Amino acid sequence: MVREEKTLDFKSTVVDKKPCSITIDVEVAENVASFEMENAFNQIQKYAKIDGFRQGKVPMSIVKQKFLNQAKDKAIENIVRQTVLNALNKENFIPIDYPIVDEFDYNLGQVLKYRFSAQCHPKVELKEYKGIPIKKEIFNITEANLTQSLDLLRERNARLIESSSNEVKKDSFVNVDYDAFDSEGTLLPEITAKGHMLDLSAESTLKGFKEALIDVKIGEEKDAKIEYPADYPNKTLAGKTISFKVKVTEIKEKQPPELNDDFAKDMGVENLEDLKNKVKENMEAQEKRRQDVNVEKQIMDYLLEKNIFDVPFLLVTEQKNMLIDRMKSYMQKQGAPKDYIEQQVELGDEKFLKEAQNNVRLSYILNEISKTENLAVTDAEIEVEKNKMKTSNQGRESDVDKYFIEKKENIMISLKEQKLFNFLIENAKIDIEQKDMPLNKD
Repeated sequence: MVREEKTLDFKSTVVDKKPCSITIDVEVAENVASFEMENAFNQIQKYAKIDGFRQGKVPMSIVKQKFLNQAKDKAIENIVRQTVLNALNKENFIPIDYPIVDEFDYNLGQVLKYRFSAQCHPKVELKEYKGIPIKKEIFNITEANLTQSLDLLRERNARLIESSSNEVKKDSFVNVDYDAFDSEGTLLPEITAKGHMLDLSAESTLKGFKEALIDVKIGEEKDAKIEYPADYPNKTLAGKTISFKVKVTEIKEKQPPELNDDFAKDMGVENLEDLKNKVKENMEAQEKRRQDVNVEKQIMDYLLEKNIFDVPFLLVTEQKNMLIDRMKSYMQKQGAPKDYIEQQVELGDEKFLKEAQNNVRLSYILNEISKTENLAVTDAEIEVEKNKMKTSNQGRESDVDKYFIEKKENIMISLKEQKLFNFLIENAKIDIEQKDMPLNKD
């Protein structure tokens, strides 16, 4: 026979209440707790197995002796389950996750007391999401910009040749042999290298090497002393001063290809004019993306500035952990040591927390705008997007259908975000300024 579960009598007191959290003390009378203990013992007796007794026939006195802690756990679990949500209902508090029991106090024959906390979604009262002031810069691509981009393309496709100079210049590629010594003059074989190529124009090349090798000739040796920072990724070098004896064995320089039809064909196009058009199209697309990103950033910054409210710490913690995991994954792919990654996580803790808080708050703001303005994505809009993809992927229509079935939720989120920002931009006050695109300094 299944025991009919009745609502337990209890007392609850709000200890602390904030917009997104609540802490409540609960007291359950001694007779109620004792009643739940007896029920727990009865349940355990049905399934208890002890040598010398058949299942379900173990005397209650032995059950209470052998299974006291188990019965206590069952009784407490049942009491908490029956009282915690009722205590929240009493305060009209809807939790976003199951509450957490923070403190507990119960001994047999006494009043059962516990304290729990819960978190809820915030009440969002939207402010100033229409008429957002936006300054939109539009950069016009000039011939000078196009020439610079073509020169950069040539630079990226340059080949290394023997240098016309016998001396190292600030932009030389230098092949060196070097021995490394610690502060006491002891040779460090694990750091010593032969035939190591240095690009002196690269930011990643240590300043100490750059300064030491300028004007050095092939076959000459030069001493370089480098003080490595404490957070240097290579722990063998971090925080140490290392002396290098460097010998220049070869000097090379870049030779960019000529800007002509042959170079254009190497880049996969018909001729130089076609290459210029392709490069300009790419520049225009990048400029459009820059404008869009800048406008969206202004919108998000404005919404965050005007809509201040508390958000659940539970969601902030989840978002913060996601940001940290993303950074760790990126740094691991770059080959950074584990200790260095953990150090960067610790140094960026405050930054991650602030970014997580802003991300969570912004998600509430954007969701509330979508609901208020009824910006839900319809099946017809998804179908339009699917047909667009089919048009640009002719012959792979079945793959597109499969993609939209498997990724429907992600596609809907993306379309909803696009629809939302289009709405905000259409209702914004945009001040447009057009000017020539500045040339890159580097």
